[in-house]
Amino acid sequence: MSKLEAENSILRRLLWLRHGCPFPALYGDDGEMQCNVCMLDFKRDSAKRIERKFQEIGLQKYAQQIKEAKEKQKEKGG
Repeated sequence: MSKLEAENSILRRLLWLRHGCPFPALYGDDGEMQCNVCMLDFKRDSAKRIERKFQEIGLQKYAQQIKEAKEKQKEKGG
């Protein structure tokens, strides 16, 4: 394994562990690095796919915040 491959592996493992989903959702048996919440495979998915999925998750959270803010505004009579 080259130095670059080793660093890539370390960074993928750190990203898998700290990407924000709850620890029980992480599957790591037999060297796997998967998340059962966001359905990403940090060992096999391309960096582009991981980036795209993070963007999708961020947009979904943003849309949910907007929806909740509108509902609160409606409750207040606005």
